[in-house]
Parts: sequence; C-alpha cells; structure tokens
Amino acid sequence: MPKTMPSETGVFEPEVTRMRHNYEEFQSLRGEAERCLGAGDLNSAAAYVEAAVTLARKRHCGFYRSEPVEQILIEIARRTLAAKAEAARPMRTKVGRVLHVATVLNEVGGLTRMMRRWIAADEGRHHSLALLRHPGAPPPSVRQAVEARGGSIHVIGATRGGPVEWASALRKLSLDFDLVVLHVSNEDPTPGIAFSDERNRPPVVLVNHADHAYWLGLSVCDLIASSRVSGERLVVERRGIPAQRHAILPIQIDPPMRKHSRAEARQRLGLPADGPLLVSVARGLKYRTMGGVSFADMHVETLLARPDARLLVVGPGEPADWQEAIAATGGRIMGRPETPDPSLAFEAADIYVDSYPFVSITSMLEAGGLGAPCVTLFPYPSDANVMSTDMPGLAPTIGFATSMADYNRILVDWLADPEALRRRGDETAANVKRLHTTPNWLESLEALYARALAIPTVTPLRGKRAPAHEEFCDGYPDILLNRVFGESDSIEAILKRSLRLMSLPERLRVWRRLARTKTFDGPWDAARNLLPEWLPRLASQLRGGG
Repeated sequence: MPKTMPSETGVFEPEVTRMRHNYEEFQSLRGEAERCLGAGDLNSAAAYVEAAVTLARKRHCGFYRSEPVEQILIEIARRTLAAKAEAARPMRTKVGRVLHVATVLNEVGGLTRMMRRWIAADEGRHHSLALLRHPGAPPPSVRQAVEARGGSIHVIGATRGGPVEWASALRKLSLDFDLVVLHVSNEDPTPGIAFSDERNRPPVVLVNHADHAYWLGLSVCDLIASSRVSGERLVVERRGIPAQRHAILPIQIDPPMRKHSRAEARQRLGLPADGPLLVSVARGLKYRTMGGVSFADMHVETLLARPDARLLVVGPGEPADWQEAIAATGGRIMGRPETPDPSLAFEAADIYVDSYPFVSITSMLEAGGLGAPCVTLFPYPSDANVMSTDMPGLAPTIGFATSMADYNRILVDWLADPEALRRRGDETAANVKRLHTTPNWLESLEALYARALAIPTVTPLRGKRAPAHEEFCDGYPDILLNRVFGESDSIEAILKRSLRLMSLPERLRVWRRLARTKTFDGPWDAARNLLPEWLPRLASQLRGGG
C-alpha cells in the first residue's frame, strides 16, 4: 500500500527547542568573534562570523537578521579600509562595467547557470568575475561567457591572507566598475568588509539566491534582487530591508530549444518508448525523506493507478529507502545521479514533478520551457510560501497540490487526458519563455540596473546606534526549516570549515579542540587543516589550475 504523508499540524515544540539550542550555539560563536575583534585578531573574528552564519544556515536559529554579526564586519572595515586613501570617484551614472562576485561556483546547480546566463544575455556591457574561495579553475561555461564580454576572472582567494586582505583586494578591484553583483555564499564575510565604506565604491546588488535561509550582507547591499515575491516578503518583513531597496529579477533560463523529440530523448536515456514519463531533476539533497516517506513513496499511488507510467528522478540515484517503492512499482521508479547537463531528461518528460521537500525552481522552469506541464507539492500554511515554487512564469498553469492526496489526484487526472496535458504544456512553455528568457528578461535586468544607480547607497560606517539583538520567531516558516533543510553538523564540524581562515595562534587553539573531539578525518585531514586556506589555492594557480 502507498505510504501517507505525516501530518504537519502536530505540536512543534521540539522544533522550537531545537532552534533555541541552535541559537545558543550561534551566540557562542558570535561571542568568539567579538573576543577576537576585541583582541585585534581580525581574520579570526571574520572566521568566527563565517562559522556562526554557517551554523545558522545549516541549523536554523529562528531569525533572518543579526545586527551584531553585521556590526563585527563593519568594525573590521572601520579599522582596515576606511583609513586607506582612495582617489575620489564620481558617482556612477550608467552601468557599462559589471563585476560579478562569487565565493565558489559548482558545476551542478542553478546559481552558476544564472550567472553565466546573465553575462551571456547582457551583450552590450563588460562583465568580469571575482572568485573569493573557488578551488581550481572555474567552470568552462562561465569562463567562456566572461571572455565573450571582454572581461577577466580574478581569483582573489589565491592571494596571501584571509577575509581582511581579500576584502581590500576586492574593494580595490571594484572601484573600476559601475556595479557589483554578489552571488556569494550565505556565510562569506569578505563582501561585508569590502563594501562597508560607501565612499567611492559602485552600487552593490546582492542576489537573494538562498531566500529561505539566513545570510550575511544586509548592512552593505544597496539593493537586494529576489527572483520571487515570497523571497521579497522575507526580505522586507524578516530581514528588515525597506521595500524600496528590493527588486524582483526573475530567474533566467536559456531560450528553450529542443534537440530531440520526447521519443528520441527517451531512447538516448535508455528508457522504453511506451507510456507516460514523469521526470524530476535536482541535486540529491533536495529529495530528503520526510517522516519515513521518501520521494519514491510519494508516487507509488499514481504509478499503481497507471501501470504504463514511469518516474525518472535525476539527482539522488536510488537510495536504500527507495527500494520498497521501486519494487512495489515493478522497477518503474528510476533514480540516477546528478549530472551537469540534465537536458535529455527535460526533453523526455510528459509531466515534470518538482523535487520535494526542497523545491528546484530552475529545473522546473527549464522543463516547463520545453513544454512539460509542472506539478509541485506544498502542504504547508501560506506563511511558509518561501518553501514553495512561486515563479511568475509557472503560476498560471502549475499543478499546485496542498496534500499528498491532492498531488496524486492531479497526476492521475492529467495523465487521463493527453490532449489537455499537451495544451497545458504549450501554455506553460509560452509563459516561461515570455518572462524568463531574453529578450523580455532583459527588461527586468535594465530596471534593476536603473534602480541600483538611483537608490542612495547604504552608509553602515556612519551608524551610531547599538545593534539590536536577533528577533527569535517560533512560527512559520521557521519551525519547518530544520525539518526540510536542516543539517546536523556539530559546532566542531562547522568550526573546521572556517579554521584555516584564522590567524596561526587561534588556528592552533581551535585545531587542538577539534583533535580532542576527533573531528578530523584521519591524520592527513588533521595536517591539512594546519595550513592557511589561501596556500593550496595559490599552489593550484601557480600550477595553472586557476
């Protein structure tokens, strides 16, 4: 029998307790940052800021804004950047040169594709890229896009030092540009230091690519660019950013162009040509099993009702807890690992089903743009809508289910009427192309550029009032975030991620703690973590890998 979803209406007190515990550990890391700041160990202070934000990203703490953490980075900037003389720069009146800034760029994932498409679509401007912590060479597609726009890739993090020195280098680089666009990791402290002093620098736009999570940068970004209304709501209501400092920039996808028919795509994927095919594509982590019900379990009811249908899921492979559902459907649930190019799967789909419980909006747009009708599951209250798929190009036609019963009913009903399914797919493709591809997407981009030039810059160094404490919330969406997105990393595992940013004395102190708690993965890992983070990147660049 198909499994049922666990109820989301039970008592959430354990989740609140969990968030409060996370908050206490966040405060302990924030306290370490303040200790190092007081001692003048600025790189270690920035490293602890990174660790604190990493904890809040992985283990939600009940808030979306931390003025004390932002203030630490502002104070580092006050001591290191504001005193340095810079030639006065006139106010920018047009955007001709754009500097994109990224922490790392992964081959798989929407953020890299978004940046590459932005650069490629904006033909009339110069675009360059600053990489802060990227190991090795950037993805070839990004390099090609930057070079086609006359730009260069600057590997900031391959120079000696830490966040303080990298912030100085990033700021110096940025002064030759008309606009800075941050595509950085939630916890990266470098931009918060680099752009705290508004004098001379260009306007700074932060891409709100992790709109469901806590991130740094509120105090130094002149404009926040979200891809959807639910992200905008959290920016205004929970992050405390005035609405005039927010803009909507829809996710852009490549103009959908079929290379293969559905039948040809199936053949290339090694799938049978007969029967309808449901497809889902996302990073494996987005298919977390919830309450004992896996993503495969969710589709057993539909597949039993339609013995000719199949489900292809690209990203998670076939986890152990999918095997019962695979067996129950006679092997008609097929999981495959992540791939940098999932286009064949999109082309093969008769219906695209969103990943769950973590939605994958870019994948849904790409499938919808090729004419696949889309279905998503959102069994939560409207206050948690940042966890839903609410893209403007999908809204008119999406199958938006609010329960598992509703989800399977939609799938069975749609499969029963192939002609209506085709019409829905055609309408979906038209809407996606109209709002999420060039040339229309460029209108949203030009509006963003205009807003960034017109809005007054933020002035964090001039702030006089004491930072307010974090506001803890035990409502939606907070009480769901650890269930859906949360990770269980210990505070020691989180410290290990930032250890190599610290000064040598602080690194040795924390290293001994991590050794006592057996946090390292063997002797080689322990030895590697004695080295500063910049050293392997510099060595890679000298070998020609960057």
